[in-house]
Amino acid sequence: MNALQTVAIAAAPFRLGAAAIAGWSTYLATLSRRGAHPLDVAGDIADWWRVLTDREPPRWAHPWPVAHSWPLARLRDCSDPDAPAPEAVPTLLLPPQSGSHSCIVDLSPDRSQVSALRSGGLSRLYCLDWAPAGPVTDGASLDDHLAVLAEAVELLGGRVNLVGGSQGGWLAAMHAALHPRTVHSLTVAGAPIDFHADRPGAGALEHVPRSVSASVLNLWYDASRLFGVLPTDPVSEVQRSLELLGLLNDPDTLGQAIDERRWFLWRQEIPAAFRTWILEHLFVGNDLVAGAVTTAAGPVDLAAIECPVHIVLGRHDLVVPPGQVLALADHVSTPAGDITVHDVDAGHLGLFVGRRALTELWPRLAAGIAAHSR
Repeated sequence: MNALQTVAIAAAPFRLGAAAIAGWSTYLATLSRRGAHPLDVAGDIADWWRVLTDREPPRWAHPWPVAHSWPLARLRDCSDPDAPAPEAVPTLLLPPQSGSHSCIVDLSPDRSQVSALRSGGLSRLYCLDWAPAGPVTDGASLDDHLAVLAEAVELLGGRVNLVGGSQGGWLAAMHAALHPRTVHSLTVAGAPIDFHADRPGAGALEHVPRSVSASVLNLWYDASRLFGVLPTDPVSEVQRSLELLGLLNDPDTLGQAIDERRWFLWRQEIPAAFRTWILEHLFVGNDLVAGAVTTAAGPVDLAAIECPVHIVLGRHDLVVPPGQVLALADHVSTPAGDITVHDVDAGHLGLFVGRRALTELWPRLAAGIAAHSR
């Protein structure tokens, strides 16, 4: 357990207490202004409970057309057809595929990483939209996912800028290592590369059979999702529920919170075979940085990556501590001058939906990628 996690655990009771006080005090203030009656309070509590139990599926904020489909994913065209000078090299965005919907990159009109990248000048922009696992795809492997990515790159002309978030980041890094000539630049955001960095307790996994460790992690994941909390940060989920009290009289902000909550709680299964491989070979075995990942296209050697690399990390990220992302710089062959590190004052999801990241980081980063792609 690292220092950041220790502080977060110690602060949990204070976070929950502050959220409860803020939520209730804001709500009580609105009651006074509204001159509310007991029946109004009952209606508000019913509305709050309805929000907490809402299980509507999340949706893309914009109707990006589907350019190509596979059983595992869809390729969405997020380009700007009216751009006066489109880039020569397109950009492919890889959202996380860790049990949630790909629309995290386009959650709402004002919380959209896709829009932020477009505003920075990326007019030839595409995004993979991972499909939920089904009977046909439940046995899909790492090779199947890499094959989809390789085919998408080929459809886009054979050379792209890859931008991957979280799980999408390490998948992008694997593709760049296997097919370095197809990647013009590589951007990873909150993406674990060294899965044991900043987690001293992870070393204990080496003394337990991989299948046993993976089974324990699977059980924890399933139990957390069953009870409607994020397995990586359940305290934040309770905190957000308490803060909703203060939004009951603000329809716009409440609607935005509902959109976010739908994404948080929506369970989109990933193929069982892929999930088991991830747990055994990355979370437990840490095979990526060990050079022990073998695919149908050959071994994954991160040293094969020589293109410009942009590393984005969250200063308060409890899901993927900064050291896990920074490890990429130690394993690629990219010259030091072509590696940039962007340290954001945010947690894990804040890298993708946080206002600071969307207004400051992603447009600026996109402008640099676009200028390098003319």
